[in-house]
Amino acid sequence: MAERFEVAILGSGPAGLSAAARAAERGLSHIVLERHDIYAQTIQRYQKGKYVMATPDNLPLRSDIGFEAGTREEILGVWGEQAERLGINLRCNANAEKVEGSKGGF
Repeated sequence: MAERFEVAILGSGPAGLSAAARAAERGLSHIVLERHDIYAQTIQRYQKGKYVMATPDNLPLRSDIGFEAGTREEILGVWGEQAERLGINLRCNANAEKVEGSKGGF
């Protein structure tokens, strides 16, 4: 039988991690499906030490995942620690084949 979750999130970039953090904070069963072998793959590919800016600089946060400017390593380190602390359910190397809602749940 297929696994069922209240929230399915496709992609583990900043928006996906933030959505997953919010779901975890609210106690919702959730899953993040990432097609690559690591989270935040775009930022992972930046050169070492690259400064990543958080814009806009006034961003109303909806979860506990931090979005401060910093180096690639600093940002990825914070995101990894926070994802682990919050219990984000992340599956890498996962291709979504089908996502269905129930009772008009999209």
